[in-house]
Amino acid sequence: MIKVYISGVTGRVGKVLLDKMIKSKNFSVSGGSASSNSAYIDVDLGNFNETQSLGKKITASIPSNLETDCIVDFSQPESSLNAVKFSAEHNLPILIGTTGFSKSELQEIKVMSNSCPLLLAPNTSLGINLMKDIISKFGDGFKVFSLPVLQEKHHKDKKDSPSGTALYLADQLDSMDLYKENINIESERDGDAAGEHKIIFQREYESIEIVHKASNRSIFADGALEAIKWLVLKKPGLYSMDDIYSSSN
Repeated sequence: MIKVYISGVTGRVGKVLLDKMIKSKNFSVSGGSASSNSAYIDVDLGNFNETQSLGKKITASIPSNLETDCIVDFSQPESSLNAVKFSAEHNLPILIGTTGFSKSELQEIKVMSNSCPLLLAPNTSLGINLMKDIISKFGDGFKVFSLPVLQEKHHKDKKDSPSGTALYLADQLDSMDLYKENINIESERDGDAAGEHKIIFQREYESIEIVHKASNRSIFADGALEAIKWLVLKKPGLYSMDDIYSSSN
């Protein structure tokens, strides 16, 4: 059984991840943290999940005496960096599902990955990574179309715009060197949308759209659990979801 600590356990994905782990036969929850101003600090993780008590309370930071096999983080950049520092100091595998990092923060994460297995995943869903794979495999076929437009929609409280997933897809398009201009990203923040991404290729009289819609955040939790199983067996280094799916082929 893999012991996992959840940084950002009270967040949208963190809550789903906690519930799945509590019900899983393959994972156990070693603890969880939230922001220091959260109303759930010191609440038992099981009670927070409206199940039986786990004897582990939600904390404002990762305990120094933590015993775990892996840390998974779906929080905010500042908290994520603290989690990575902890993992690097203790040589612990860590999955970062948080987005919105600055270039300097991403560089800092890259350096710290020399001390721990670190999976940086702007999106852990299978569908988004298949979408990226489709672009990669058939990219040359799109060169007869005009510069694509990338549209993304998320919940109204999402702070980073464009989303990390949109930037992830745009980077893939840019890497193919088919276009001289940067990919245009149109962002929308509304309601409680779990996430929608669309790439539109257009030319005269025809268009192609590649769309991914997340109707439930469980897809991110499911992808994270699969990623954790893969990551705990790895040596220190910086990994992506691409590495997981390429190694399974």
